[in-house]
Amino acid sequence: MQIGIYILISTLWGTLNALAGGVLPAAMWNQQKSLKVKQVSVGSNHVCTLLENSKVKCWGYNANGQLGLENLIYKGDGAGEMGDSLAFVNLGTGRSAVQIAGGGMHTCALLDNSTVKCWGEGSSGQLGQGNGNSLGWGGGQMGDSLPAINLGTGRSAVQITAGYSHACALLDNSTVKCWGEGSSGQLGIGSTAKMGDGAGEMGDSLPAINLGTGRRAVQISAGYSHTCALLDNSTVKCWGNNGFGQLGQGSTTNLGDGAGEMGDSLPAINLGTGRSAVRIIAGYYHTCALLDDSTVKCWGYNSTGHLGQGSTSTLGDGAGEMGDSLPAISLGTGRKAVQVALGNQHTCALLDNSTVKCWGDNSFGQLGQGNSTTLGDGAGEMGDSLPVINLGTGRAAVQISSSGNHVCALLDNSTVKCWGSNNYGQLGQGHTANLGDGAGEMGDSLQTIKLGMATSRLAKVFGGKFSKVSQLVSGPFSVCAILENSKLKCWGRNDFGQLGQGNTLNLGDSAGETGDSLPYVDLGTGRTAVQVAVGDSHTCAILDNAAVKCWGKNNYGQLGQGNTNNLGDGAGEMGDSLPTIDLGTGRSAKQIGVGLEYSCALLDNSTVKCWGVNFLGQLGQGHTNNLGDGVGEMGDSLAAINFGTGRSVVQLAVGSQFSCVILDNGALKCWGVNSSGQLGLGTSQTMGDGPGEMGDSLPVVNLGTGRSAVQVSLGGADGCALLDNSTVKCWGYNFDGELGQGHTNNLGDGAGEMGDSLPAINLGTGRSAVQIASGGYLSCALLDNSTMKCWGSNAAGGLGQESTANLGDGAGEMGDSLPAISLGTGRSAISISAGSYHACAVLDNATVKCWGQNGYGQMGQGNTTVRGDQAGEMGDNLSIVNLGTSK
Repeated sequence: MQIGIYILISTLWGTLNALAGGVLPAAMWNQQKSLKVKQVSVGSNHVCTLLENSKVKCWGYNANGQLGLENLIYKGDGAGEMGDSLAFVNLGTGRSAVQIAGGGMHTCALLDNSTVKCWGEGSSGQLGQGNGNSLGWGGGQMGDSLPAINLGTGRSAVQITAGYSHACALLDNSTVKCWGEGSSGQLGIGSTAKMGDGAGEMGDSLPAINLGTGRRAVQISAGYSHTCALLDNSTVKCWGNNGFGQLGQGSTTNLGDGAGEMGDSLPAINLGTGRSAVRIIAGYYHTCALLDDSTVKCWGYNSTGHLGQGSTSTLGDGAGEMGDSLPAISLGTGRKAVQVALGNQHTCALLDNSTVKCWGDNSFGQLGQGNSTTLGDGAGEMGDSLPVINLGTGRAAVQISSSGNHVCALLDNSTVKCWGSNNYGQLGQGHTANLGDGAGEMGDSLQTIKLGMATSRLAKVFGGKFSKVSQLVSGPFSVCAILENSKLKCWGRNDFGQLGQGNTLNLGDSAGETGDSLPYVDLGTGRTAVQVAVGDSHTCAILDNAAVKCWGKNNYGQLGQGNTNNLGDGAGEMGDSLPTIDLGTGRSAKQIGVGLEYSCALLDNSTVKCWGVNFLGQLGQGHTNNLGDGVGEMGDSLAAINFGTGRSVVQLAVGSQFSCVILDNGALKCWGVNSSGQLGLGTSQTMGDGPGEMGDSLPVVNLGTGRSAVQVSLGGADGCALLDNSTVKCWGYNFDGELGQGHTNNLGDGAGEMGDSLPAINLGTGRSAVQIASGGYLSCALLDNSTMKCWGSNAAGGLGQESTANLGDGAGEMGDSLPAISLGTGRSAISISAGSYHACAVLDNATVKCWGQNGYGQMGQGNTTVRGDQAGEMGDNLSIVNLGTSK
């Protein structure tokens, strides 16, 4: 079940960067390499991995088809069953996974098109198919034959979690839906009915869970028979089975199984004075929260000491046991937790020094100590007395996952090791002997799991003569270019009309859609574009008359029209019919930026106004009310953001759910969500969502003694600044090495991590930066010698290295060891741009080349073939984008 998955919650994209160009890749040649792992998820008796090629492999118990192999054969319990012999799970034509969740006897995957598929045991409706059939055990049940789950009209998923017999999805509108077994109220719908096992129960008929007035979920976790949600105000609510106090309410009464128990009636869990949660993890019969001070608190069943209190007393089932009365778990002197994973009756924590500690039941060696002695149930067993697990010489952990009686760790070299119970081969070693319960079984003796080799395909892409580009901007899944004639073309994902064509058809993913066949965006009679900003699902442009027009998704008013009607997805909505945004009397725009469902403009008077979604204070108004979705909220009614007495703005940068400005005095200020330290303030406190947080009260980002920013670029949850000495510093989220420090620790979320303590990125001997671009999961720099280097996630070849190995997350990968991207013989870059998993460069001949993820045709090649992940795809083999002949 979910139990400890390391999840990325928000939709991410690239930053606004001026670029120009065209793109054309050529031949991809066969190559073999060991498959690396991006995520591991542990079910009750099976394990699944999400691999570097975004494919999935599962092994272990398979009595219900939970391995997705269209048979009932266990895998990993016999010789010769792992490695290349273990088949990939067939997710459907062209489909790949972005997250996996192992449940009791079922598995779910969040796919690259934001849909969800589940397979395995289905008797309680946990597969969400409107019946009780199991799937994945017989021929013809997977791939295109396995339907995506109906989550409701227009709804898509951003996170999934699987319990023992139920599953849940966090949707794109921050609501939660659960389906499957409901006998304890774990579906949160005020009844004990199953959902998903009968016709007409899914889709719009499946209610979203009522989390309370104005409350929205940012992360979810499903346990054995209870479910928890981390809310947008950093509180936690849990519902379902409460037989051992796992709901943290000081009682044993189930919640969510009766009318009137959810919503405002469901109390948030008391985590202690001044404490809030940054992650919630539901286990079998206990629950843990990772708090804002990086401590861990657990409550519920405790027969084997898995609450880490040196006792076996259940906590949370009686009055006065929660809040300040519930002690944080002692993890050792100076140690903090960065992730927590829960099994049946054990708990594990990934610590801030990349080590792992586990406590509780150890009957099967799941604590990894080479014995079967329970820990945490007696005095003096926690803290410095609790040994770290030996993962091997020089090895560190980057993610942990647990369920049942076994644990798995994703290591810093992208391999996986598992230990504990192995009765079904879930440790992936080709036998059924438990590991970790005997001397000499851990460390270098514990073998990494063999997941096979990766082999590329041969593909060809052809190009021709193209118009030149004056500006190119990458969004997460689409790209826009302003051409030399000042007209605008966009291609890639178009589900909300963000390409501005009066329809919702993707462009660039099929033959005949590029070049002169790719239509210009109609901006109105005689109007042209001077700047464009591309978001996840909407696009904005500054026109030649300094007015702003936005189109695409408008669910929170991000188009600035005083309503929530999408624009650009239907005929007659663009051109002269598309209104300009009212920025105030006499006001015009000089820079535009878009985030996840909000937009910002730097105005001609050097002030900034933002509109759209505001749940996390991203509009900088000291409240969380959306703006732009109602009449009378724009124009003079929309207040400029207060950045301090006498201060004005010279540059604006907009990220996923946070923004930054460079002020007239060279200072950098950031506001919005701060869960990963992306505001660079040495905390994880959101700014801009409460009174008194903006203006003079908003701290300046400390970039080091005497240093100031000349350019800032923001990604999904990280930020980078090009400094006045031509060095680059990045902070915030760092799971894939996007901060370029040779590790995966977030920076900027703790005291003493910014300023002189934050190292400049090593770009190579004698090299300096002239431009930076942050994408969703990668970062790039244009260097003083007109070359380009990228680092971070490389899952889809976005780093342009003809591989899928992340760079910047391990020692010795930056500096002179980081190769410049090959753009072709004699070619150099003049500007760069980055998306979620792709990057683009405008070349010295004013053409554009792009590489990386291409699921929506964002490479503009008339197909969805990924580029940059295999040998022979870059350099002269990488084609320019055909943007037509400037007609």
